[in-house]
Amino acid sequence: MPAVIRSPDRHAERHSSPMLGVAGRLRARWRRVAARPDAGAASAELVIAMPLLLLMVMFVIQAGVWMHATHVAQAAATRAANAAAAYQASAAAGQDAGSQTLAAIGSGVLKNPSVSVTRTATEVRVEISGTAATVVPGIKWTVRAVVVRPVERFVPDTGAAP
Repeated sequence: MPAVIRSPDRHAERHSSPMLGVAGRLRARWRRVAARPDAGAASAELVIAMPLLLLMVMFVIQAGVWMHATHVAQAAATRAANAAAAYQASAAAGQDAGSQTLAAIGSGVLKNPSVSVTRTATEVRVEISGTAATVVPGIKWTVRAVVVRPVERFVPDTGAAP
């Protein structure tokens, strides 16, 4: 019995047949592709959807970082206003208190902070501004906190009690 040599691809003879020609091979390929019209769709969806999903997640994290930086700036502004509004205190005392608070709790999330303290005879105004730490490249969200507080002062009683 003669040995039969078989091709590893059972369709190899049909596709490589010279009688089939280019048009026949294209028709055969079209039939195979048409039998599975959604082949590769999952890969295309993944290539489009995953970067968008990751960008959305990064924006959510960026919003959280911005809110945390806003809370840090608000805490530092409140502490600076309390220090500057104290009886016989100065604007420099508020400036120092705000800078120390930012150094202690805000060095990671609040970048390039600036503390501005203005004290008049009746009120203290503290403004802290900076930018939130960046999670999404190219995004710079500014943070601003303003606290206005009355100054503690001695007011003599001029009226007589009845």
